[in-house]
Amino acid sequence: MTTTELLALFREEVVDKELPYLWSDALIYGYIDAAQKQFCIDTYGIEDSRSFSVAVTPDEEWYPLDQKILKIRGAIELGTGRDVSVLAFEKAALAGITFAGQQGIPQALITGMEKNNLRLWPRPVVATSIELRVFRLPVTVEVGDDFEIDERHHRYLLNWAKHLAYDVQDSETYDKNASEKYKARHKEYCAAARDEQSRLNRPTSVVTYGGI
Repeated sequence: MTTTELLALFREEVVDKELPYLWSDALIYGYIDAAQKQFCIDTYGIEDSRSFSVAVTPDEEWYPLDQKILKIRGAIELGTGRDVSVLAFEKAALAGITFAGQQGIPQALITGMEKNNLRLWPRPVVATSIELRVFRLPVTVEVGDDFEIDERHHRYLLNWAKHLAYDVQDSETYDKNASEKYKARHKEYCAAARDEQSRLNRPTSVVTYGGI
């Protein structure tokens, strides 16, 4: 389903098919884009292992984190294929990581010390590149665009779009009860989608049976 097809479905469901429209096309496309991004925020986002990396510079500890990244799943130093740990600041201290001028090859990326920034530990001594495996926000969609999220979720984006549409302070469209109803439906659907994704990503356990 494209954004244009979803817009048509929105108009059908809210009975806004006659000119002059209650909501303009531009507004609805904006709601649809916001809805797909909110869906990713409330679930896990788009899996991506190719779009983001850290270009490591000798003696530089701090690196910007792209704001489209929702969560870093893992990191690998390119060239060697060696895993680089990704740790929240609070867990870094428990792991014995301190920032006392240590130098060496990259071993850990620390999150949460500064907004939209990563800190590399220890301070690097050579240039290298670290590939990030992430969950991220989807690209912005406009007129006639395809979505990155799976098609089975597309029509449910309308829950958040309707929440936004009915929340506009306008005498013809404002409806607090309807806005809250569709917000709750969105949250309920996202919870189910998140549970499904967790099951799919859960490692398969191997059961070994003993002899009789």
